[in-house]
Amino acid sequence: MPQPFIVTRYRDAREAIVDFIVSGMGDRGALLSAASRLRKDREGSEFAISDRIASADAIESFMQAVQHIQLGDCVAVAVPQATSEGMLIAGVYVSIRPDIYLRNWLTGEVEGAVKLHFPKTSPLTSLGAEYVATAMRVYMEREKGHLRVDHRKCLVVDVPTSSVTTAPKAYVKKMKDIEAACEEIEVRWSRRAAAA
Repeated sequence: MPQPFIVTRYRDAREAIVDFIVSGMGDRGALLSAASRLRKDREGSEFAISDRIASADAIESFMQAVQHIQLGDCVAVAVPQATSEGMLIAGVYVSIRPDIYLRNWLTGEVEGAVKLHFPKTSPLTSLGAEYVATAMRVYMEREKGHLRVDHRKCLVVDVPTSSVTTAPKAYVKKMKDIEAACEEIEVRWSRRAAAA
């Protein structure tokens, strides 16, 4: 499951970026103004101030990724932040929780999703982002039952590196890799529990 600290740490950036995408990604000036306001706000604790500065940095990094985000004929719909979405893989609960669902503007069917990744200390490699996008695609198809998911509309945005990755068309091997990793985690947890 995601660490609450990370989610809290970038809350302002997440909200601003999600609002920007949902509103059609037209007003870049408003998004940059939000970053400027966050940077100037010196109210609250040291943590609150550093949180806002980190969010401002994240928004500015995200601006470099905007040109690579293609929504096609879809409407972006925000996923409530309190929503916990994930699936069991080889006995391990894996948090998926997209930030945005992409719905076909005509049919309303979910065709994809956008997931934002923020931590500077653990940026995603291109391969890592493909694994995240693959898991998100499989989650939407298997767990949520969306039949029209397009791998090209399953987007992972690594904010610190301003990179956008789509789920690969061929995903079976990547899911097997994810399952193998989860099996290893489950074995380790079981050994620790037995030793305790």
